[in-house]
This record gives sequence, C-alpha cells and structure tokens, in this order.
Amino acid sequence: MNAIEERVLELIGEDTSAPDVFVDTAEGMAPIRESISDAIAEIVMMTGGNKRQYFLPLRSGIGFYRIRPDNGALGWITDVWSVTQQWRLAQTDLTQLVSIDPRWMVYTANPESYFTLGNDIIGFYPKPSASVDVMELTIVEIPDAYETGEDRVKLKESFKYAVVNYAVAEFWASRGDAGEAQKHFQMYLDGLGLKQQFMPQIEQSRHFETRKEPWPRAG
Repeated sequence: MNAIEERVLELIGEDTSAPDVFVDTAEGMAPIRESISDAIAEIVMMTGGNKRQYFLPLRSGIGFYRIRPDNGALGWITDVWSVTQQWRLAQTDLTQLVSIDPRWMVYTANPESYFTLGNDIIGFYPKPSASVDVMELTIVEIPDAYETGEDRVKLKESFKYAVVNYAVAEFWASRGDAGEAQKHFQMYLDGLGLKQQFMPQIEQSRHFETRKEPWPRAG
C-alpha cells in the first residue's frame, strides 16, 4: 500500500492498519487503484505532464508506423525531429495533403512533415526513399494502470492531492452520496487549478456516472 492509497483510506474512514473493506491485497485494493489510475490518466490527458522521447527508425517506401510505448499508451505527439537530416518536421493532416496533391502517397524522398491517424499511427510525407532516417518523437504517454502497492506511480508530486480527492469522490459517488462526491471532485479540480473553469453553474444539473464494478461494502 502506497502513501496515496493510505490517504484515500483515511478520508473515507478506513483504518489503514486494519481496514474493514479495502484490505491490503490485490483484490481488496483493486477499486481504489482503478480510481487512482483513472485519475492519473485524466491528469496526463489534461496537462500533457508525462512526456518522453520515442525513437522510430524509418524503412524505405513505408509511410505509416504504429507507435507502441513500453509503459503505457500514446496520448499524442508534440514534436518530431529527424535525427539523420537534422530538421524538425511540420505537422500536417490528410485534408491538407489531398488538397496539395491527390497523389501524395506516390512520392518518396526525405520526410518533411508528419500526421497522425487514429490513436497510435503516425504517417510521413513524403515516404522515406531509404532505410537510413531515424525520427525522434516527443510523445505524451498515458501510463499503464498500476496493480500493486509496490508499482511505481508516475505522477508529479503537486498532483497527488488531486488524485486522492478524485478517488474519494468516486467512493462517495458509489455510495450514492452526491454531496460528498461533488465536494471532493471540486477539491480535485482545485488541486489541478481548474476549479473555476469547471465550477457548475446554478442553472446546470450535474451527475456522476461510472461503469466500474461496484465498490465492496462491509459485511
């Protein structure tokens, strides 16, 4: 059990040394770890706070490549640098390429621009004419969900308070206590500096919804 999990247990009224419901096992802590992992993924998506370098060797005549990060999923690409040619590629899209030349897939040369398709595919224009270039991609990586208390939690120290309140909010939502759930969700937004942006208006009706497995109850 890590420090984030212990703080969540304290806020929902569990005894961290002898918990009644969320015992310190993979099964017992699964709901809390799922909420914490969801919070981390959402924070990374909103802030882009987990960047890393990804090196991609190009092959002659191949214009499309699938990005497979080792420890998570691709969020988005922020920058592409040609290590061999020593230039930065411009970002484009299929609409621009088709408007420039409907036969854009025919040409091969040193790639000058890139575009993305779906969640994890990157394309280059023109297609590489030789298998010599290596692209250095700067990507935002969405961390894989962690499974044990010993797994590394990839999170900036300044966001740990927010993650705790996200998990606590989901706990109270699972218990049907909308008031407590909303209070901790607002604390989550406040921890990210987003409280004013997402504060509900008087005329708006908010509700919590989850498709997770129901949290366990005592007894």
